[in-house]
Amino acid sequence: MHLTTGSIFLLHFWAAYVTYVRNFEVTLLLPVAISTFTFSLVFDRYYKSLFFIFIITTLLMALMILSGQWKPEFAIAIVTLYSGAFLSEEILKRKGEYQTEIKKQEQRYVSLVENMNDGLIYVDKSRTISFVNERFCKISDISKDEIENKDFDLLLDQFVNAKSIRNEFENLIAGRSIRAEAIIKKKNGEQVWIQMVGSPYYDDNGSRNGSMIVYTDISSLKEIEELLKKREEGYKTFIDQSAVGIWRAEYRQPIPVNLPISEQIELLLDTGIITECNDFMSKMYGYNVSSDLIGRRIRDFYYMENNFDEEKTKEFMQSFIVNNYRISNAESKELDKSGTVRFMLNNNIGVIENGCLVRTWGVQTDITDRKKTEKELVETNQELDTFFYKASHDLKGPLASVMGIVNLARLENSDPLNEKYFTMIETSVKRLDRTLLDLIELARTRKGTSKLSQINMMSLVQDILHSLRHLPDFGSINFEVKIDHLLELKADKVLVLSVFQNLIHNAINYCNQDRPHVKIKVEKESNGIVLQVIDNGLGIQEAIRDRVFEMFYRGHPDSTGSGLGLFIVKNALEKMKGTINFESEVGKGTTFTVHIPNARNEHI
Repeated sequence: MHLTTGSIFLLHFWAAYVTYVRNFEVTLLLPVAISTFTFSLVFDRYYKSLFFIFIITTLLMALMILSGQWKPEFAIAIVTLYSGAFLSEEILKRKGEYQTEIKKQEQRYVSLVENMNDGLIYVDKSRTISFVNERFCKISDISKDEIENKDFDLLLDQFVNAKSIRNEFENLIAGRSIRAEAIIKKKNGEQVWIQMVGSPYYDDNGSRNGSMIVYTDISSLKEIEELLKKREEGYKTFIDQSAVGIWRAEYRQPIPVNLPISEQIELLLDTGIITECNDFMSKMYGYNVSSDLIGRRIRDFYYMENNFDEEKTKEFMQSFIVNNYRISNAESKELDKSGTVRFMLNNNIGVIENGCLVRTWGVQTDITDRKKTEKELVETNQELDTFFYKASHDLKGPLASVMGIVNLARLENSDPLNEKYFTMIETSVKRLDRTLLDLIELARTRKGTSKLSQINMMSLVQDILHSLRHLPDFGSINFEVKIDHLLELKADKVLVLSVFQNLIHNAINYCNQDRPHVKIKVEKESNGIVLQVIDNGLGIQEAIRDRVFEMFYRGHPDSTGSGLGLFIVKNALEKMKGTINFESEVGKGTTFTVHIPNARNEHI
C-alpha cells in the first residue's frame, strides 16, 4: 500500500489522539515517538522532516498541557523528538551524498562503456543479450534494437566460421573464459577480423550472473601482419636468391664498444658465431646448404698461414671497429671447406645496442678469380714493360750503326741527290730513335717502384732546359721561369722528370715560330706543388682535345714526335696520384696545369 504525505500525517494525528485518550501511557507514547522519528526519514528534504516532527511533537505537548497530564519526564521525549529532526537531516544528507556518488559512478561506468574502443556484450544466465555498447554496434553493423534482449545464438549468424565459434560460445555460457579470433561479415558484405575475449561475471555472493564479451576490431592488425609476412617472405626470397653471400653473426656475449681495440678484435674472432646465411654463401665456401655454416666461429673463416696473414686480418677487423663498425669493399683472405684460399670482398655493418656490439650483418663476394686475373695482368704488364725496355735498348744499337753508315756515305759521296736521300734517312732514324727513347722512358715510369727523394724544383727545370739545348731554334725562345729557389717536392725523381721534361719539350716544339715564348711556373700548395707550362703556339683544336693523352696520338700532321709524350705524363702522374688538365685557345697557345702531391710512403 502506498502511503502519501497526508496519510502519514493523519496516521500520526490519530496515534497522538489515542495516546491522549489513554492518558499518555508510556507504552503508547514511546511507539508514537519512535514512529514519528522513523517516518521523518522518508521525507527527502530537511524542512519536511522538521515540519513533520514539529507538528506531531507540538500536538502531543499541547494535549499533555491541556489535559493536565504533563509530567517532567515527558520533556525528555519531547527534546528527543526535536533532536531527532536534526539527526534525521544529517542522515538524509548523507543518504543524498551517497546517492549522488552512486549516480556519478554509474555515469562514469556508462561513459566508459559507451566510449571504449572495444565492443562490449553482456549475456545473462538465460543466454539473453542484456546489453551492448555503441562500439559493438559499429564493429558488427548491428543496432541495439536488433540485438538487445535477443538470444545469444543470434550473434552466430555473422560469423564466417560459425561452427568453431559456437564451441567457444558454449564454453562461455558454461562459465569458462574464452579467447578467439574470427571473421564477421557485415550487412554490406565487408569482412572484419575481430578478437573475442569472454569471461563470466559474478554478484556479491559469488553467484554467476552471466558472461561478458569484449569485441576488438583487429582488421588493421591483421593487415599489418599480412604485410609483414609478405615482406618477410620477400626478404627471405631476396636473401636466398641473391648472387652474393649474405650472413649474420651473433656474439656469445655483447662486446662493449669502449674496450681496447685489441680486445675487441679477439672477441670478434672468438665469440662471433654465424647464425644466418643464404645458400649462395655456403656454396662460396664449398658447402651445399646454409645450415652447414650455421654455428661456425668467425675466426674459422680467416686464413692465417703466417704472421703477415694474421696482421692483415687484424687490420681488417681494426678498420671495421674504427669506422664505427662498418666496412665497405674490404678484401679478406679466407679458407673454403677444402682448405683452398679464397679472396672475398666484404661489406659489413655492426648493430650497437646499449653501448655493445651485439651482431654483424655482412655481404660477401668471391673475388678469387678476379684476383687471379689481376695477378696475371700485372705479371703480363711487367713482362711487356721488360720487353719494351729491352727491345728499345737493343734497337738503339742498330740505329746508331745506321747513322754511322749514313755519315760515312756522305763523306764518300757528295752528290746532291744522294745527300737528299741521306737527309731523309737521317730524319727517319732520328724519329725512330726518339720513339725508342720515349718507349724506354714509358717502361721506366711503369716499371716497379723507385725510392723517394727531395727534389729541388729550380734545379730540375734548369737541368731539363740544359738537356734540350740541342733542339732547333732553342736559342731564339724567350723562356720565363718563375720558381722559388728553395721549393722542393718529395717524390720519385724519375717520374717527376718525365712529367716536367715532356711538357717543356712539347711547349718548345709547339710555341710560336715568329716570336717563341715559353713560361714555366712552379708554386707550392698545401700538399705538394702545382706546375704550369704555357706556350704561345698553335693551340689544340676542340675536336681532338679528348684524345691528346692517348698512346701514339699526334695532334698535328707535321709533328715529329712519337705521340707518347703526354701518354707518359699521364701514366707518371697516375703513379704519383697527381692530376693534369689544360686550357687551349687556337692561335694563342696552350696552358698545362699539373698538381703533384708530396709522397707519404717510402715507396710509390
